[in-house]
Amino acid sequence: MTAEAVTTATTASVEHPKARRNFGDAPVHVALLVVGIVVAIPIVIAFFMSFTPLREIVARANPEVLPDTWTLDNYDKAWNASPFPRYMLNSFIQTGIITVAQVVFSVLAGFAFAMFEFRFKNLLFGLVIGSLIIPFELTFIPNFVLISDLGWANTYQGLTVPFLASAFGVFMMRQFFLTIPRDLYDAAKIDGAGDWFYLWRVMVPLSKGAISAFTIFAFLSAWNQYLWPLVITNEESMRTAQIGIRFFLVNQERNTDWGAIMAGTVIVMIPTLIIFLFAQKQLVKGIAASGLKG
Repeated sequence: MTAEAVTTATTASVEHPKARRNFGDAPVHVALLVVGIVVAIPIVIAFFMSFTPLREIVARANPEVLPDTWTLDNYDKAWNASPFPRYMLNSFIQTGIITVAQVVFSVLAGFAFAMFEFRFKNLLFGLVIGSLIIPFELTFIPNFVLISDLGWANTYQGLTVPFLASAFGVFMMRQFFLTIPRDLYDAAKIDGAGDWFYLWRVMVPLSKGAISAFTIFAFLSAWNQYLWPLVITNEESMRTAQIGIRFFLVNQERNTDWGAIMAGTVIVMIPTLIIFLFAQKQLVKGIAASGLKG
């Protein structure tokens, strides 16, 4: 057998398993594509409906996606028919406070569980993990009663305090910190570095990926809140954008203005879409990296 024949046979034997693996992944890719299309359909419909005049929406006998007449009036109605800028400001303030607090507390608690030894450590961490299985609806009424008794209804404290800490964030950061060699910590202690210095000068820079991923997750979770802001606020000045859409576009004298509602919905979706489009790889990598070591 010539050298060329040997090379050809070797290449074929190497490429064949790879091709077979790629073919085996095809059903998964097709399934993900189908799910992606199904998820994207409502967003696409909302986007095009936001540019459709109300009279055209009402007159349609059959569902259509593209408008016959394009208009920006729906966005003008959504922005000016109510204090929608105030709603957006409230959403950004609420989301910003929750996101920053969850990131800080998760980093601190995750560092403590990963690096320190203290009494009842495993029990406390077990309680943190156990809280993940408790549905929010179970704690909804106690939280509402507590916030109301404190006089925090219709305040930013009421919107944010119940969500300042995240059990998932603590778990995620602890898992990632465990992947960093313990020798770095021992070397830092020998050099005289304190725990606070080691955390912010060594651990945090090494954990930028995981921290960024959790920051994105915390932002999306806080931004999309609906039920809690709905019950804890009853003043128009404290409503968030998601709640404002529910109230400000229903006209009592005629049909609901679906075009304006869709315009408001698109405006509310823009921050989350921007974050997802530009940071989805960071989100996936950070979550994957946080589970490398138990």
